[in-house]
Amino acid sequence: MKRIQRRGAAVLALCLAAAVLTGIFLYLYVLRGRDWVAFPSNGDAYDAGRLRAGRITDRNGEELYAVENGVGSYRGDGDARTALLHTLGDREGKIGTGAIYKYADRILGYDVINGLYDPEGTGGTAVLAADAEALKEAHRLLDGHAGAVAVINYKTGEVLCAASSPSYDPDDPPEIGEDDTSGVYMNRALSAAYTPGSVFKLVTLSAALETLDDVLDRDFHCSGKLDVGGGSVTCTSAHGDMKLEDALARSCNCVFASLALELGGERLREQAERLGLLTRLEVDGILTARGRFDAAPEGSLNLGWSGAGQYNDLVTPIAMARLCAAIANGGMAPELTGLRSDEPAKTARIMEEDTAERIGEMMDYAVHLTYGEENFPGLALRAKSGTAEVGSGKPNAWFVGYLADEEHPYAFAVCVEKGGSGAGTAGPVANGVLQVLIKDRGK
Repeated sequence: MKRIQRRGAAVLALCLAAAVLTGIFLYLYVLRGRDWVAFPSNGDAYDAGRLRAGRITDRNGEELYAVENGVGSYRGDGDARTALLHTLGDREGKIGTGAIYKYADRILGYDVINGLYDPEGTGGTAVLAADAEALKEAHRLLDGHAGAVAVINYKTGEVLCAASSPSYDPDDPPEIGEDDTSGVYMNRALSAAYTPGSVFKLVTLSAALETLDDVLDRDFHCSGKLDVGGGSVTCTSAHGDMKLEDALARSCNCVFASLALELGGERLREQAERLGLLTRLEVDGILTARGRFDAAPEGSLNLGWSGAGQYNDLVTPIAMARLCAAIANGGMAPELTGLRSDEPAKTARIMEEDTAERIGEMMDYAVHLTYGEENFPGLALRAKSGTAEVGSGKPNAWFVGYLADEEHPYAFAVCVEKGGSGAGTAGPVANGVLQVLIKDRGK
């Protein structure tokens, strides 16, 4: 009898172990099945490392890429293929952030129930959040300049545009040597970190609003330079007496340097990190570049300049667009996705609600006072420009912000390398891309 009991217990233990292992397998299958299927060694999905079937469309249904008889084809003319290269990816896999690789499971038509079962052999469709016309317009307006344009729907978290230049036609790839420094394979919207210049003043401003109780009531004065640490922080002109909103609208280096000196380097670093500028953000598993902020010694000239977006400050365009999305959302930053979504995004608080509201009002004031509503017709624009010194030559041009428009909830960041004036060069690029996005094209 005891022997039978022992055998019964052993069988029961084996059944329980089998059930546990089956449960673990099913859990991993649901969690990671897409990754298993989309692995290039899967002969049912790939032929010599190339997808066997499927297609990619933009958010409006425009076909961008399709696999027929095991051969992938980019749609559109040379200009369109060039504009969409960094969004789609190249044939050789050198652009690792491209949709061909990151959304392979959707292109193949995988689902949890049926796996890759496809009686017609046509594969599936990856519907991107990207707007093809906006990407084409961004590429046209960058006009050969190195740079990036990032646009986010701040309600859904969709990345509507992540344009990068330089680029090339994937059907006519150039000879690119190992010593090439153009960064043509890099999607600069996600993977490049730039000196931000005055757009970083949004970080300093948010820290000041949340730390210095009387900062909105203060009277500031700019004589054209601020002597500190054996040197000077300089402005383009002497701005005279002003309040904080005027200091942002006029992009006064002296005021923001003085705020940085009062706040201290560690407080600024904490704020930049909280706002997501120093970490690697994630877009459906794609990791962005990190930003940088070095807390310079207290009372130093470098600390003053860091508060104005210079010194060693670095940010990525997508992170700046996400920061502007959070300002538009009352301090809540959306989770980003490269796939079309009609659902509200998951969000995380990165800024106090009243801080976001106040900064939004100041960005609106800057448009009216400095940038000119007439330069952005039909856009409920709130913005900040930046002109970032990067050594010798022309500075990088920045323009960031959002539309205070429930029908068109778009946040953006534009950076044009060696573009000169932020508002003068990057502003028109932002305007052109946003004008395309607000058009009703039957979405």
